[in-house]
Amino acid sequence: MTTRIVRQSLPRLAGISASLLLVLAPQVLADHPLKLAPVVVTGVHQQTPLTLVTDPKNPRQPIPASDAGDYLKSLPGFSAIRGGGTNSDLVLRGLFGSRLALLNNGGEMLGACPSRMDSPSSYIAPETFDRLTVIKGPQSVAWGPGNSAGIILFERDPEAFSEPGQRLDLSAVTGSASRRDLLLDGAIGGPTGYLRVTGNRSRADDYRDGNGDRVPARWDKWNADLAMGFTPDSDTLVELTLGRGDAEARYAGRGMDGSQFERDSAGLRFTRELADSGLTGMSAQLYYNYADHVMDNYSLRTPPTSGMMAGPMATNVDRRTLGARLSSDWLWQAWSLQLGADAQRNRHRTRSAAGEGAYRQLPWLEDARFSQYGVFAEATYSANTDRQWISGLRLDRHSARDGRTQTGSGMMAMPNPSAGQRRSETLPAGFVRLEQRLSDQLLGYAGVG
Repeated sequence: MTTRIVRQSLPRLAGISASLLLVLAPQVLADHPLKLAPVVVTGVHQQTPLTLVTDPKNPRQPIPASDAGDYLKSLPGFSAIRGGGTNSDLVLRGLFGSRLALLNNGGEMLGACPSRMDSPSSYIAPETFDRLTVIKGPQSVAWGPGNSAGIILFERDPEAFSEPGQRLDLSAVTGSASRRDLLLDGAIGGPTGYLRVTGNRSRADDYRDGNGDRVPARWDKWNADLAMGFTPDSDTLVELTLGRGDAEARYAGRGMDGSQFERDSAGLRFTRELADSGLTGMSAQLYYNYADHVMDNYSLRTPPTSGMMAGPMATNVDRRTLGARLSSDWLWQAWSLQLGADAQRNRHRTRSAAGEGAYRQLPWLEDARFSQYGVFAEATYSANTDRQWISGLRLDRHSARDGRTQTGSGMMAMPNPSAGQRRSETLPAGFVRLEQRLSDQLLGYAGVG
């Protein structure tokens, strides 16, 4: 009986409820505005035909990236040369190495290993940055020389506090194979300045293949960065940055593992926004990056007892990079122009020995010094709202000194015929590109560089 009464009453109750809802809805919505849960949209924004912009903090699949290579390989056009579970070497449309520039807040963090075990991407934790920009092909001269494959910019935005305040972002991820990720990004400040701290820790263990065999892929890495900004007004920024990091990684396809990826970084930048025409902005930047990398066959594995790699052995390499950049932006009606100069000096050293920790007792041997000084100009002409001409020119003076007294090692060692010699070259670069809006959804371009 009870069940029958309820079933007969449902249509009438539903009608009464619907009527009351229609009558009361305007007043209820006025008193209590409807709030929808935030929706996170992941993906990339095609800013121009050759430029992709995205937020590295956006959620991605299958899990947060352990380094820049792990993140970028998920974007169209990218692939990676993998050596293990992390620290892969990026490839953009078939090109990699020095053809592909990877900049960290405008500075270049270069690895030290001649076999690129510590590629530049291995020193970058994507989630600690606010913006990722990819410029494909030789279609910009504003970010250094020789970038025929493209340019990758990882950037942190300045903090903006209209009144004293603070913010804190924390995240943690756990997964199989002992995968653990921790991220901290916090800032405190006011209208005239801020202090920002970012840090992350990422680790994973070896995994097992389909046959149940353990595959060496373990890594453990951390990064910590500090930014102190001074903003006397809304158009001026002076920022000092300091950073450190270290890691270790085990590789299945190499005779040695990476037992140290130590990083020290420092930077100072100044930016100033000016009038709406003529000189509209200027910036200056100094940066220092140091990589101290150790490869050995005993820290993360048991040394072999036979063959060329028998017994414990290690190689320690380091690279110090000093760089500077000046840039100014100009605007006249349909023309915009960027003028600037940049420079970089590098020193590379090495030492190696057989025996656990024996390399630490040896002196460093400087095997290379090289430098680059360049000037650039990049202009954009907007013929109308649908058509743009973009072109750029740069000129660089490169110099390199060979400090190796011998080439090869062991029984293959021989005197180096170019020991102490210096080579210098002045190299030009340029590009021109036409962009044409064909429809609201279609933008075409043709360029050469």
